[in-house]
Amino acid sequence: MLIGTVTIMAQRVSLSRPHGFCTSSFPLTMTVEDGDGPDAWTVRYTLDCSTPTSESPVYSEPLAISGNTIVRAAAFDGEVMTTGITTATYLFVDDILNQSDTPEGYPAKWGKYAQISGTAIADYGMDTVMTKDKTLAPVIREGLQSLPVLSIVTDKEYLFSHENNEETGGIYIFTGPPVGDATGHGWTRPASIELIGGEQMHDLSATCGLRLHGGHGRLAEKNPKHSFRLVFKEKYGDKTLKYPVFGDEEPAKFDQLVLRCHFGNSWQHWSESNRQMAQYTRDVWARMMQRKMGRTSVNALYVNLFLNGMYWGLYNIAERVDDQFGKNHLGGRKEDIDVIRVEEDGGNHLEAAAGDMEAWNLMVKTAARAADDAAYGQLDTLLDIDSFIDYMLINQYAGNTDWDHHNWYAVRRRGPDSEGFRFLCWDTEIIFDNVNENVLGKKNGRNYPTGIFHHLMENPQFARRYLKRALIVLADDGLLGQASSEQLWDSLYHNIETAIYAESARWGDYRRDVHPYTSKGHRYTVEKYYMKERSRLHDEYFPTRSKRVLNSIISFVDIDDLDALQQEILGIGGAATAPAYDDRYYNLQGQPVTFPTPGLYIHHGRIILFK
Repeated sequence: MLIGTVTIMAQRVSLSRPHGFCTSSFPLTMTVEDGDGPDAWTVRYTLDCSTPTSESPVYSEPLAISGNTIVRAAAFDGEVMTTGITTATYLFVDDILNQSDTPEGYPAKWGKYAQISGTAIADYGMDTVMTKDKTLAPVIREGLQSLPVLSIVTDKEYLFSHENNEETGGIYIFTGPPVGDATGHGWTRPASIELIGGEQMHDLSATCGLRLHGGHGRLAEKNPKHSFRLVFKEKYGDKTLKYPVFGDEEPAKFDQLVLRCHFGNSWQHWSESNRQMAQYTRDVWARMMQRKMGRTSVNALYVNLFLNGMYWGLYNIAERVDDQFGKNHLGGRKEDIDVIRVEEDGGNHLEAAAGDMEAWNLMVKTAARAADDAAYGQLDTLLDIDSFIDYMLINQYAGNTDWDHHNWYAVRRRGPDSEGFRFLCWDTEIIFDNVNENVLGKKNGRNYPTGIFHHLMENPQFARRYLKRALIVLADDGLLGQASSEQLWDSLYHNIETAIYAESARWGDYRRDVHPYTSKGHRYTVEKYYMKERSRLHDEYFPTRSKRVLNSIISFVDIDDLDALQQEILGIGGAATAPAYDDRYYNLQGQPVTFPTPGLYIHHGRIILFK
């Protein structure tokens, strides 16, 4: 990296205490161990999140750290920075519980509303009614430390400056929404990030570009808690992030990462019906179910996000679906990857986010002729059909109503061994709302998953293949059966079960006390609201959803050889043991059922639909 004609060395200022949570005050020392030697360099530092300059205070004696502190330090030779910037976040839980709603140097208002008049009232603080409650405070305290911390640090002006300037304007003020004034779209600011602690004992410090991410979640009136994107480019420091964010068994090289704020079905959402359904696990459930079914999916990691030392809430880090993602998961080179998505910023149009659309257009054209067996046979290298079926079944089971006019990716590796496009669950937040939801009839055109699906259903081979997979995965012991779906759901809940108390204390009062928007909200607490929705899902949704969806699919699919398909299913698992001469009803595992409820059963050796 160059400043003028002077090369900045890779060495950094070393600090005597690692970043993370602290329980007591301590002295912090700084040293520079390499280069021309500490005698030739002056260490300068800041404590207000700003970038150190030649005008910053000189380090001369240990700093007394006794509360939430962000230290940024670098060595200088005169006016020239001679090392990279070291950033360290030190957190004290008591300070977080007492986080002020009027932090020094931060504006009282954020950006202008896009579709209504007015300007967003800033919200920085914790709800003291919760943090001072003798019952809630210990759980909030635990929740703040129960997940890895992701700390983002940058000059406060880069976040909250009201100056309309492409280089210095605040990205939390000029959010670049897809409707209204798009000022700020694409603005990227230099930042330092730290990933600290958690079960994996993360210890990452890196530099990157920081920008806002998402569609309508950028609108100040609809969502005060925005999503971010971390962009790794040489101009911001690290060209590529090389670190196992999602574990040692997962990819460890990234050009971009997305910090998802949980917009749909969240306590800060503009709609009261969404707030009532807040769970913070829907989108991750869909992505992890895709992985559980053996398919390519987007990794996730729950974190507590701190923005310039302020607790900003519960987020999840997700892989950005780009050419590096394709290389990580499909192999080959970056230039071998095609990524297709719906770009919402320009009017919901399809685009190639990586590669080109040549193979995509051929796949769509071929799928539109799938009723012809010859055309259907040509799809093998253009579309991963089995993966596509599982993708559709996940969205059908979940009753995804915010799809597929947007909120999906398709990724493919080129070459003679290509297995075709694979669709990825993405932004699957509006699911599990209605146990009777039926999206089988959804059809948004031939360029979209539902349009491709309906064209493929015109071919009996595909219809039979799809129904067979549905019979297997939606069975009681199937991957989309009650036990499997609930197990994954509960595993995600147990990951965040205390962190959601901290989220509630940060954002649970926003729609009641700061900006009601369409309707005045409540103080959304875990016991009163979160657990109510969790109980609904366990009592009403999961127990019957698999059978409801399977019954809808059986009514929807028209194939000529249902009897033969049933016999194939009978040969899978315990169902083959159900006696053909017995007058009783058996489930698909071959176990007798005394009182059959509506669903699929074996009776006289055949699968029947009991209504």
